[in-house]
Amino acid sequence: MALPLSSVALATVFFRMRIEKVLATRHALLAKISKLVEALTGLVLVIIALREILIR
Repeated sequence: MALPLSSVALATVFFRMRIEKVLATRHALLAKISKLVEALTGLVLVIIALREILIR
């Protein structure tokens, strides 16, 4: 049980350090990606709402 938990902890630390580095060096890119994700989420919500309205 200790081996899987240790592996998860090490992976978490590694990915956290990598994400901190990306956030520090590529702020503009992340801002664009964030806007894209928000737009896609909104589009999905509109599609779901239209589907619910038209089906019922």
